[in-house]
Amino acid sequence: MTYIRHGGMKKKENKLPYKRVRIIWQDILNDNSWFDSNKQIDNMTYAWCDDIGYLYSKDTKMVKIFTSYSWDGDELKIGNVTVFPRCVVKKIEVLK
Repeated sequence: MTYIRHGGMKKKENKLPYKRVRIIWQDILNDNSWFDSNKQIDNMTYAWCDDIGYLYSKDTKMVKIFTSYSWDGDELKIGNVTVFPRCVVKKIEVLK
């Protein structure tokens, strides 16, 4: 736990116990267009996506991150949670 100065007063700063990560994952592609040739369809592929947040948990079935948090005294409040099926997550990169 560290202390910071705020308005001339010393204030306790809570340390976030989660690592900041970049999740690289694959998503489906859906296109409702009419195609003039099959070659256009042959060239379609899935999408590569990135999300940045704090790693809440991971196991063999899923990865959970959050991007918003606040402190209520010493209690951590978490918001904006994303849950990924583990099979779509291709890389988890720890950020500084």
